[in-house]
Amino acid sequence: MIQATGFGTGAGKSLIVALLSRLFSEAGYKVAPYKTVNMTPVTYSAQGKEFGYSQALQAVAAGQEPDYRMNPCTMKSLGNGKFDIFLNGERITKNYGFGKEFLKGAFPRMLGLKAEYKEIKQAATRSLHSLFQEYDIICIEGSGPARLFGFGILSDLHELGNIGTARLADAPILLVTDNLDSVLGTLSYIGEDGRRVKGVILNKFIRDEFLSMGIKERYIKLGIARIKAVYRRKIGMDIIGVIPHFKELGQLPDLDPLIPGDKVDLELFKKVIVQIVELAKGYIDERKIYRIMGYKH
Repeated sequence: MIQATGFGTGAGKSLIVALLSRLFSEAGYKVAPYKTVNMTPVTYSAQGKEFGYSQALQAVAAGQEPDYRMNPCTMKSLGNGKFDIFLNGERITKNYGFGKEFLKGAFPRMLGLKAEYKEIKQAATRSLHSLFQEYDIICIEGSGPARLFGFGILSDLHELGNIGTARLADAPILLVTDNLDSVLGTLSYIGEDGRRVKGVILNKFIRDEFLSMGIKERYIKLGIARIKAVYRRKIGMDIIGVIPHFKELGQLPDLDPLIPGDKVDLELFKKVIVQIVELAKGYIDERKIYRIMGYKH
């Protein structure tokens, strides 16, 4: 499972899940992406079901057909604080307002949920179980930051999409961040579930800036190795990957935007993700990731 530090949005979770899904697929595994709760204005429709577009992109990266089970709960933002809410790919609430009623508890009443949002939990459990029967690896994306405080019922729903999902899937966690200093804070928020965190992926590393200054690639990689060694000694955790910022992403809109915008073209994404994976292979420790998952590879 990939979760984010800090605010979470923009850390690169969607891209990292797509990248890993492609890597695993190229290694011969059948891979499904998954996200329990996706709050997004951009959705994908197939066979009468509607769900998060970023999971469709990740499925394409994995060489699989997009499937609503990859995102059982989708909150489709419409602007002006309004949402359509989809469960199991079907719209159950239209133009729902994100206002005081939401925070006071109208959301669980409207869904007919019991304690711990039973209906969403059951949908997540069914989807995960079903995907586990068909796929070798489930690559899970968390929702926003690893923990969200102070938003009442929304915080509870958010937790279900993060640590709650990690518990349901019994999944090891990799934290993705563009700021290593934020890792310790996130671990403190997670609490005892921090034992599930097995490593860190540093995203958006400024490789191109170093190259533009005339620093050679081999020295950049020596510097990365030094960062990893110091971090392991001081924090006691491995940096699994140091992913550069990819200029190839400039061809695409945001993979999982917060506000309505253009959709990423699926055919273009197929080409771009192949390019990115080739570039990323030298910056991510695949063997360590397989070991974390318990795979001999």
